[in-house]
Amino acid sequence: MTLEQAQAEITALRTQIETANREYYINDAPSLSDDVYDGMMRRLVELEKQFPDLITPDSPTQKVGAPLESDFTKVRHSIPMLSLKDVRGEEELLDWEKTLRRHTALPDDFVVRYVCEPKIDGLSAAIVYENGVYARGITRGDGQVGEDVSANIKTIRSVPNRIHLDPVPQTFEARGEIYMLRSEFEKFNAKMAEEGKPLLANPRNGSSGSVRQKDPRMTATRPLSFSAYTLGAYDHVTIKTQMELLEALERAGLRVNSLRRICNGLDEVREFIAWFEKERANLDYATDGVVVKVDDFALQNELGYVGRNPRWACAFKFPPEEVVTMVKDINVNVGRTGVLTPMAYFEPVEVAGTTVSRATLSNIEQLQKKDVRVGDRVVIRKAGEIIPEVVRVLVEARTGSEQPYQVPEQCPACGSQTVMDGPRLMCENSACPAQLERLIEHFVGRDKMNIDRVGIELGKRFIAAGFVKDVADLFYLTKEQLLGLERMAEKSAQNVLDSIEAAKKPTLARLLFALGIPNIGEHTGELIAERFGTLEAIQKASLEEISSIHDVGKIAGTALRTWLDEPHNKALLEKLQAAGVEPVQEERKEADERFAGKSFVFTGTMSRDRRDLEAMVKDLGARVSGSVSKKTDYVVAGEAAGSKLDKARENKVTVLTEDEFMALIGSDGEKPEATTTPEPETEPVPVQGTLALDL
Repeated sequence: MTLEQAQAEITALRTQIETANREYYINDAPSLSDDVYDGMMRRLVELEKQFPDLITPDSPTQKVGAPLESDFTKVRHSIPMLSLKDVRGEEELLDWEKTLRRHTALPDDFVVRYVCEPKIDGLSAAIVYENGVYARGITRGDGQVGEDVSANIKTIRSVPNRIHLDPVPQTFEARGEIYMLRSEFEKFNAKMAEEGKPLLANPRNGSSGSVRQKDPRMTATRPLSFSAYTLGAYDHVTIKTQMELLEALERAGLRVNSLRRICNGLDEVREFIAWFEKERANLDYATDGVVVKVDDFALQNELGYVGRNPRWACAFKFPPEEVVTMVKDINVNVGRTGVLTPMAYFEPVEVAGTTVSRATLSNIEQLQKKDVRVGDRVVIRKAGEIIPEVVRVLVEARTGSEQPYQVPEQCPACGSQTVMDGPRLMCENSACPAQLERLIEHFVGRDKMNIDRVGIELGKRFIAAGFVKDVADLFYLTKEQLLGLERMAEKSAQNVLDSIEAAKKPTLARLLFALGIPNIGEHTGELIAERFGTLEAIQKASLEEISSIHDVGKIAGTALRTWLDEPHNKALLEKLQAAGVEPVQEERKEADERFAGKSFVFTGTMSRDRRDLEAMVKDLGARVSGSVSKKTDYVVAGEAAGSKLDKARENKVTVLTEDEFMALIGSDGEKPEATTTPEPETEPVPVQGTLALDL
């Protein structure tokens, strides 16, 4: 995957996830199932790990929950309500324990004791008791700040008005899940149906919407339950293990899941998971996995946290839902680089909460490997992709009438001959209208040429009218041509032309990115532009010179050199220059010899814009890298720093906080005293006081 392809998918995933967060947390009307949501989040984490330069502070991976937009009073949690690392399958579970053991001094034969309990599918909340009396109820919100829904939570029958502990704690904050029993949900909906009132969509949606009713009397009519699983702030309670914590919650008079179990070692954890996966179908509440936590608090404290996740706990998620449907057709979509991607179209089927009717088959090689045929019965699932995937063909269900897919010898969009390039089928006609549509959409993007008045639909109209045969033609459009288009008024036409005119002075890096050259994304374009300075110098550069740039390499270098050598691309660049498109190199401050050749990596959430910090580094004559290695000089770590911070410690790379970084670049070159590689701060786990458990 190229950087620009990753950027496009990351942008789409972030939009989908933020929309889903808003639907679930704000509008109380989720349109995606947990499996679909979790799959998208896991895919986003995977892409950001592969392309760390694309991580931004506002990414859904850098926060928990959703923004708060309601009439409820906002309340900051005394201790953040963080989240658990998801693991799927035995291999990921084993990897999780290996990571756990790497961060302790435990001998190899030491058997870690865990507590396992069902992961209830509901709404997370914190319930605070002061001097033993119910004081307030707070939703999880974004993990840092929740909504005060005290009057509503107080109506839940399983939430006691007083807790029964001796001595009575001054503060006792129970955290858990608000949910509906399936049987109670069905009774409630039956009653609503009899009265001709709207039904609740599902138990989880009903729970979320009920807790956030403006009238507590309405909440009181809903069959809500609360199950506690951890503590926030507390005092006057002696607790040394996770199981003792659950027992303390139970002694206080709160409901705690009865299926919790102590497991000695990972083998017993796996046995519990296998047992519970079968048992959960008989339960009266929805679950999507098992929570696994280290039992001993001293060991929890030693393990600490990484980013927003405790190392000592994980959520084992069961496999996503799989369904069977029939393939009705197979055809290909043409992308901007000429790749023909096969798509399977099938009878609409509901999977993981949404109705789907198509799935990508990745490439021709994958299609042929899976041997998907028109008429086949196939297994579909939604896991980690926005578009569902075909898991396998039910060969045993074939009748003999299924039709094997014939690889097209001609591009369906332009009729040009297709060729195989490794596993991919390609249309090599750069004038292919389907490719041009996608290339224009890419070219005009905000982070490229920033022609904000031209989008995919207007681009299609330009192509259909014969005005645009390549991206350079955008700069030759006239008002007369635009006014000849249907529904194009004079003011709109002028706005389009003004937008195009304003784009004639892009930075050299943005132009390289906009041209859609394979393997040349935003970061690579910046590196190449910084090295050569002008477009003419890049055109004259050898493959060796391009490939030798740090973080560019031979693959990207070969792709650029090949693109530049193609006659129609040379003509395109000449045409752009003739139209007045003159790329400029961003002005750089005079390099600071203290930092010449130094390599910086940024990770985590910063108070300043990440791009501003990276620009500071480049102005000093240093480099910004997306990955950590032994050659990295500094890692600047903000909040929720993850695997890069771990790798920095492994490689003994100097770690700076954001403030230390600012002090360093403004100092006389001496390293700040705190620029060692400290272990991440972990919240203390006292016997009495404030327990920093967040689960």
